[in-house]
Amino acid sequence: MYDCRTIYPQKRYLQFRDVVIGAYDMIQDADLSGGFKTTTQAFSFGHGSYTNAKQIQQYSTEQKLALTLKINYSMFSMDQKQFYKEFLYSELSKIGKLWAIENRRIIWTYAFVESFSEPYSIEKNTFSVDLNFILYEGIWHYADEKKTFLKPYDACSFADCLEFEEIDTCQDDIYGCCISCQKNNIKHKDCQKCSCECDFLTKEDSLCVKQKDIEKDYWKYCSGGYQIIYNCNKGRHLWGYSKMLGTKICKKELCDNYVAGKFYSNTVLETDVFTMTIIGRVEDPVIHLNGNAMRLKGIYDGELLIESNGDVFYREDDCCDFDKLPIENLELMNCNTFGWSIKHGYNSLLVETNDCCEPVCVFIKEDKITY
Repeated sequence: MYDCRTIYPQKRYLQFRDVVIGAYDMIQDADLSGGFKTTTQAFSFGHGSYTNAKQIQQYSTEQKLALTLKINYSMFSMDQKQFYKEFLYSELSKIGKLWAIENRRIIWTYAFVESFSEPYSIEKNTFSVDLNFILYEGIWHYADEKKTFLKPYDACSFADCLEFEEIDTCQDDIYGCCISCQKNNIKHKDCQKCSCECDFLTKEDSLCVKQKDIEKDYWKYCSGGYQIIYNCNKGRHLWGYSKMLGTKICKKELCDNYVAGKFYSNTVLETDVFTMTIIGRVEDPVIHLNGNAMRLKGIYDGELLIESNGDVFYREDDCCDFDKLPIENLELMNCNTFGWSIKHGYNSLLVETNDCCEPVCVFIKEDKITY
């Protein structure tokens, strides 16, 4: 069936740290620029130039984002209007995640504000600021659907979960607030943040559940929207440990001494950041990923965690902590190189377990990235 849904291929910027860009017209202008690190040197006696490229895929330079925010103070309640600019600059002074939506996907990157300017205006109840961000990674990451939560956002009461309030320092007695969230305290009032910390996220708030309709919700002309919350521990609690490990490939037959299969990745750029988890009994396992092979020396009957930087961790039981294995245990096979990478599309995986009659499963969790 033909899909007639509207596509929004451009990025719409949603949030920086805790600053939610909820209103459709809150961004007046935005310009994203980037580039690649490949350089050339002209041949003195010959056509063209020499390039220093070592592989087909180019490496990205840092990106820059120039945007103008226009804040309409009519969105905020009367008792919170005075705090918004303080809150805004408190967040802009820190490094954090910049969130956007593009082609129905929530993406993020690390960023910081390099400079800002405030154009003068006599318009009442509005405030504009020009911001220049540095996106220093040069890439964007696809949001993890099980770790990313979308909480309905009301700009009117933006400061409810923030520690901003007006204090009368001229009064005789100034009391703090109750840090234990207990009620019926005569002298101490409840801290603003107590109710937020006690408000638990659910599966219904996760990107897994909301992603089907998330694009049309974000492109509505309104001042609502969502606050994006990234919480790894909450995701693990809701979905379970094994569901967070990524794509699962297991032995087809117990008598096999290998695990083999293919898995699909929608990463746009080739990525070498991932974790591989092997659960079961293996002896000197040889790991082949997209044609590159490495051997892990030793006998293991439990859970192996292999990170893309070469660090390997092992534990025999869920109740135990992971122990880091010596780097010498991981060795190159002949005519192979250190490490692996995962490309867009289908990737091939083969793990020689060298041990039959025991169930073994392999999990792959990659960092999916794009420009």
